[in-house]
Amino acid sequence: MRMNVFHKLDYRFDAKLRVYSIETRSARLRGEDVVFSEGVAYIDALFDLEIFDHLHNPNLIGIERKHSNGENTYLIFEVIGVRPKHYEMPSLTPDVPPVLKWEYLRNIEKSWVKGGENWMEIIGVHTGYQMISLNNSEMKFEKTRLSPLAGAKAHILSEDVIKHMVCKDPRENYVDDIGLLIGYDIPLTVDIYSLFKYHTGIFGFTGSGKSNLISLLVRKAIDKIPELKIFIIDLAGEYTVHLLDLLVKYNSIVYVDEPIPKDRFADSQVIPESLSNKINEDIIKKLIIEDVNLDLIGLTETTLTIGEMQSFLEGLLSEDKPHIKSIVQEMLNELATAMDYESFFEYMDKEENKEAKNIFTKGLGKIMDSVSSKSNLYKTAESLKNQMATHKRIRGKRNEVVELARNAVQNTEIPPLTIFYIPNPKNARKTVSTFIDEIFKYKKFFGSGNKVLIVLDEAQEFIPDRLNRDDYTYSSNLSVEMLLRQGRKYFVGGWIATQRIAHLNTNALQQLHNYFVSTLPRSYDRNVVSDAFSISRSVIDKVTELESGEWLFVSYKATNLKNVPVELKTYNNEDIFRSKSSDLKLRKWN
Repeated sequence: MRMNVFHKLDYRFDAKLRVYSIETRSARLRGEDVVFSEGVAYIDALFDLEIFDHLHNPNLIGIERKHSNGENTYLIFEVIGVRPKHYEMPSLTPDVPPVLKWEYLRNIEKSWVKGGENWMEIIGVHTGYQMISLNNSEMKFEKTRLSPLAGAKAHILSEDVIKHMVCKDPRENYVDDIGLLIGYDIPLTVDIYSLFKYHTGIFGFTGSGKSNLISLLVRKAIDKIPELKIFIIDLAGEYTVHLLDLLVKYNSIVYVDEPIPKDRFADSQVIPESLSNKINEDIIKKLIIEDVNLDLIGLTETTLTIGEMQSFLEGLLSEDKPHIKSIVQEMLNELATAMDYESFFEYMDKEENKEAKNIFTKGLGKIMDSVSSKSNLYKTAESLKNQMATHKRIRGKRNEVVELARNAVQNTEIPPLTIFYIPNPKNARKTVSTFIDEIFKYKKFFGSGNKVLIVLDEAQEFIPDRLNRDDYTYSSNLSVEMLLRQGRKYFVGGWIATQRIAHLNTNALQQLHNYFVSTLPRSYDRNVVSDAFSISRSVIDKVTELESGEWLFVSYKATNLKNVPVELKTYNNEDIFRSKSSDLKLRKWN
């Protein structure tokens, strides 16, 4: 690949490495001491005001490194700071007489423009990569553990270098740009399929633009992966507005967990102030009322499926109890004759499954007669028998979560976007747990089916590090962790977003391969990000300088080279939404 290796200002950049050191700092996370270490280079360069200003933007520095075999490479460092220096500055102690002090300061002030005895110190963090020169302008990149040597010449690297390090070829399948690299003004093109398949985290404080970014990425995923079915769990009521044009375009459904009139639903949805300043809120609410499909889901499933009972019986075959094995095998043989393959997920209380219910009831009675009434097996069999006899599904709710999950896997005709608006966290956790568990059951039983993406905003509600069975945090943790651990095998992706990363399940976090990090004012949160995702602590600290809509993006799969942090300004979903106004027959928006 041919490129301009050095920046256009590099010919004036007279810089050498003064010192390189491995620096550490410690912090306490979840009751344990954690040590962060990173390779930091201190580079001295002759002061140049234009270069000094340029280095305040994101930049890469290449430090020359001679190998023992004579090969010359460039160790790549990310600039995290630049400081002006003047030889008289150390003399400005508090006890210097004012007359002398003002004289020193006047000399220093003039030197920044006219030149003189001044220089600048550039601080860079090792990216872990080196460029290897093939000829004058052809380079390749490799991981390296080499340290730079004091006195080595440093260079400002060009836009082409960062482009070839992180940007995917836009001609490849699934590749699209998601924003502009800050400081370079070039589009960041990433593999959208990898964002889906290898899971993505979006972390930032209130107002950083998490829901805006998620909505943008949802648009990109629908556009680039036509076979993908996306399900957003929305607690705050943000995504119906953010993705309103898509809901209308695809005749999608917004599911709610309790009956709510359309006008009240429209009032409950958040309309960002930045959007309402450009589009009349009444128009948006009217569109929601008239054109958004609202439907009800049933959250409570108390009856048993044939598959759940069958799995229980198959588990008994591994026990060392021949008389129990004989009863179980007889039941399974009868069941195989009575039921077809796809009945595994059918409910026991359906009239057409009466024969299977009788087989189970009769067999459980035999098991209870064969063991002590004080044994655990007796109590389990009794409980299951009673459950089949007394528990019924809640009727009158057309769309039960387990049926929606089966649809998500098997029905290729469902819309590419579905939203669950469930403001009650307990109900949301129960829905998420059931939905994910059922999706994996169907995937494992019937095959891969549709590609499915589950988006969890307010992730702290679903995967907190403090668990409780009563509020379903225990079950939602298990389900989301399974999604992030096993999803790649079954084409089920997970995106999670939160502003409260400090108290999330770290086992779940460590399954993510793509991360968008915005402003995190608390150092504890930044420590968690650095520790969980192996990102330099100094690089993470830079997120405190980001504005709304700006992100530090790191990926192990979606970019050319893995784990190269870049800062970008993502495109504004609201601008895209407004541009779609003609599709919604609302040309007056423009």
